[in-house]
Order: sequence, then C-alpha cells, then structure tokens
Amino acid sequence: MVSAAYSAALSGMQAASLQLKISANNIANSNTDGFQTQRVVTQAGTYGVDVKVEKIGTSESQNTADSDVEKSVNQRSNVDVVEELIEMKAAKNLFEANLKALYTENNLLGRILDVMA
Repeated sequence: MVSAAYSAALSGMQAASLQLKISANNIANSNTDGFQTQRVVTQAGTYGVDVKVEKIGTSESQNTADSDVEKSVNQRSNVDVVEELIEMKAAKNLFEANLKALYTENNLLGRILDVMA
C-alpha cells in the first residue's frame, strides 16, 4: 500500500517532469510559424496533483474568417523563450521539493519499521 504522502510526492514529480517536457517542446518550436505555446495546468487532487496541458493561443476574434490552416501558416509562434526558461527553473524546483518530500517519507517509514521490529 502506498501512502498519501508518497502519492502526492510522486504526482508532483510527474507534474514537474511534464512541465519541463512541455517547456522544452515550446522552446524547440519557438521558430515554427503557427505554433502555440502549451502550458501545464495543475490542480489539487485526492492524493496529489491532477495535471492537464493547455494551448495558449492568440485572441479567438482574430482572423475569424480564415481557416485553421491559413491561421497556422500566417501566424508566428507565440513562444517567449525567457518565459520558458523561467518555467523550466520552476519545474526543476518543483521536482526537487517533491523528491525531498519523498525521501522524508521514506526515512520516516524506515524509522517506524525499526521501532516496530
């Protein structure tokens, strides 16, 4: 049986990993016309973090008569590389914080087992 603390730490680490992956993808596509920045959106779940990925595009009212294909070809990427680097740093910090929580939980459970033995 996995404790709630383990589940919360693991889901936080998974969210941080996904955030890092999405930021790297955004940077890789920063010069791709029509590419829209993606963001990882997190919210508290029962035993950790629920995660989803959203696209952050331009205003929906722009070029409403154009087809999606024409829009993607005519629009430049909306990726801000500096913002992505900040997101990557935040993801690193989130991962490390959850890793420390996981180590702390592991040490605590080890001590409990030692006392019970």
